[in-house]
Amino acid sequence: MIQVMTPLEIKSRLAAARDAVFSPERAIVEPLAALHTFSRDVDDALRAIYRRHIDRHAADWDYCLAALGGYGRSELWPYSDIDVLILHRDRHGSETLGAVVKDFWNIGLTMGCVVRTLDECRAIMGEDLATDTALLESRYLYGDHGLFELLQKDCIRPYFKKKKKEYVGEMSAALRDGLYSSENSLYRIEPDLKNGICTLRDCQRLLWAERVKQGTVGFAQLHAKSGFSLAETKMLASGYAFLAGLRSVLHVAARQRLDILEMQYQDAIAARYGFKGKHTGRLLEVYFKTVRDIRLCLLSFLEKDLSGKSIWSDVRRRVSSLEIEPGISLLDGIFFLHDRKKFQLDHPESVLRIFKHSLTCQGTLSVELRNKIRHVIEVTNPEDFKSKAVGDIFLSILAWPDALDQVLLTMHETGLLSKMIPPFAALTCKVEYDQYHEFTVDQHSLMAIGACDEFAGNADDKIKGIYAGLSNKMILRLAVLLHDIGKAEAGDHSQNGAVIAGELCEHLGLMGEQVSQIQFLVAHHLDMSNLSLLRDFEDHNLDQFAAEITDVETLNLLYLLTIADIRSVGHNTWTGWKAYQLEQLYDRVYRILDQNEHGTKNAQHMPSAGYPYVDDLLPGERAEHLQWLARVDKDGLHLHQKVFAGFERLIVCAPDRVGLLSDIIGCMTSEGYNILSAKIHSTPDQKVLDIFHVEPPDKPRLTSEKRLANIFQKWELIKSDCVRVDSLVADRIRKYPPPLLRGINENKIINIRINNKDSLVATIVEIETADNFGLLHKIAWCFHEHNINVVAAKLSTRNDRACDVFYVTDIDKNKIMDDVALHCLVTGMAAHLSSGITQVMSL
Repeated sequence: MIQVMTPLEIKSRLAAARDAVFSPERAIVEPLAALHTFSRDVDDALRAIYRRHIDRHAADWDYCLAALGGYGRSELWPYSDIDVLILHRDRHGSETLGAVVKDFWNIGLTMGCVVRTLDECRAIMGEDLATDTALLESRYLYGDHGLFELLQKDCIRPYFKKKKKEYVGEMSAALRDGLYSSENSLYRIEPDLKNGICTLRDCQRLLWAERVKQGTVGFAQLHAKSGFSLAETKMLASGYAFLAGLRSVLHVAARQRLDILEMQYQDAIAARYGFKGKHTGRLLEVYFKTVRDIRLCLLSFLEKDLSGKSIWSDVRRRVSSLEIEPGISLLDGIFFLHDRKKFQLDHPESVLRIFKHSLTCQGTLSVELRNKIRHVIEVTNPEDFKSKAVGDIFLSILAWPDALDQVLLTMHETGLLSKMIPPFAALTCKVEYDQYHEFTVDQHSLMAIGACDEFAGNADDKIKGIYAGLSNKMILRLAVLLHDIGKAEAGDHSQNGAVIAGELCEHLGLMGEQVSQIQFLVAHHLDMSNLSLLRDFEDHNLDQFAAEITDVETLNLLYLLTIADIRSVGHNTWTGWKAYQLEQLYDRVYRILDQNEHGTKNAQHMPSAGYPYVDDLLPGERAEHLQWLARVDKDGLHLHQKVFAGFERLIVCAPDRVGLLSDIIGCMTSEGYNILSAKIHSTPDQKVLDIFHVEPPDKPRLTSEKRLANIFQKWELIKSDCVRVDSLVADRIRKYPPPLLRGINENKIINIRINNKDSLVATIVEIETADNFGLLHKIAWCFHEHNINVVAAKLSTRNDRACDVFYVTDIDKNKIMDDVALHCLVTGMAAHLSSGITQVMSL
């Protein structure tokens, strides 16, 4: 393809080859062939450069050029890194080799080039697993072929023969750590195609291990030499090809090396696979089903020893195993088929008993047994799963006192869970593009079960105690499993789910109060999070909420369900601030219910003339605030800090003036604080006491005292008109650019909701817009320009969207009921935030 050309000419030719080879059609239909073709194009380019420099010095036989790693196995994605080795016989022509390496870089590829002798290669073997594996996949490109053979014969082959057991053990451990890790999931909505669980890297680990222990190369030889069934081999090869093509299309779409399938590329990539419009999520459904199949193959690999045979030899099976059902035995914590003639799974009861045994014995099911159960379930009449006996066993599993998530996960993978809860099938691999959930709906629900299991050992004594005190854990677990069951249908998923939950509970044999309780939990599973995270607590709201809950037991169940739901949405969704807010709500509702249960009517609280003072403060704190306010002089600013787990509370005391709130928010923003909430209070003598909850930034790493000192310094500059607060925020952005947030691109839309119903003393303004650093400062300034008084705020971000709630009054501290004034506010806010599309909803 490429003759004697300059590096720039080669670069241009390679770019054209990349575009031709990885056209959407070929990358999808022939993914592995495209990788091999591009590898050959790069081979030609590197050989041309090698000949250009080394041949003319007649040094061809002193050097050898070899490909390493993924390039060594001829799998080059469009923007992959390329690793090569220049092997030489102790005659290191540094000037010549320097020119070669320089031209390698000049052709536009991301290169990793090492220059070594045989002795140097031999010396580094065993120091680094990645280097060992790269050499294992080395491939001759050009130069002294005998030198390359010496590398294989004297260095690589002897090393892996000697270290076979250790190397295969390393590969198995890496696979096992991923497959059984509680910190990861196969079902992330933005999956890592290369290094995610059961993706390309895990498939390669299996191939590397089989190559070292059996001498196999590629998937084709797995069936013949490694003990894999033909079906497993085909499934693994097909899954790998799909992932390879998907990664190629992602590289082309991003025009760079990118291994995480980010949301911003998913629509375009799905369209190339034929999924358009509302069917975009189908691409991820195909992906998730693919990695689920790969997982079974990897589990099968882990059940084999170095010989490729099953770890359960006939002798061990007969002598050491324990028969727990006809034809099924337990050995080394794994249930397996030991006698096909005796094996009978003729009814759902027998299938469920196996899972009950796995709980009792804390064992797992072999891949062969899982596949057999899957087949039995597929051919069994669905009506057979609706008997009372089947329902009783299933409910007894849900009532199990110890951890349950792994058993339910296996039940889901075999299809049993969807037979017991038929609507759950519609949630399988279902993707929810709501800027909030990181996982598919089914996996989110199963992970929430895992979150419930962790309550027993929770570091928070209150949560641990509430969980231990539940009279029936089955109620909580079934509610957790069903809390999103309505998402397969259009409309309000909470109300849909409550109806579905009622029907399912009756099929399972539950009656009366238990059914009503589960329906209530499903219908109201968002209430505590919405009320704690998006609303300030006013007494009439709390009284109404307590009346709906009716008793402490239901409150406890709803509290734990809410925590499990939030924790399983994503890895970073549960924070100290959310825990604090939710606990505050729980405590206040608990007090109301406890008073009602003991016959003392909760006192009615009359709304104050302005926004009510903070009810969750202790009397001693309120007295301290009065002392702080008394010390405020004409120009003074006082800051008081308290550190909590994961967040801080900053209390600002100062004389009131025009623009005060915007300025103080700007100062905190310029220090990098993420403001979580604000409560603004004015006194008759024109002083303010503002309570902020904030998260400190990671950069730069400063003590809290130093940050407060910086705020004081900036405040003095603002007061003396030496600097504008806007410039302070801009300076922060310039020095520490905020990270780009991944998510659905809705930056041109701002949603503003005006709510005059939920608060007795203030108008609630909800603003949802694209998140950006300094957003709160802009909003506060806009309120100031419209003579609107902010008395409280609750702020949150979901991926790249800010969801901020403000309690505001007019200049006389009354609710804003004037439609004209509200219209002016919305118009001004949209203009101030530079939004292209504004959607307004009044309640």
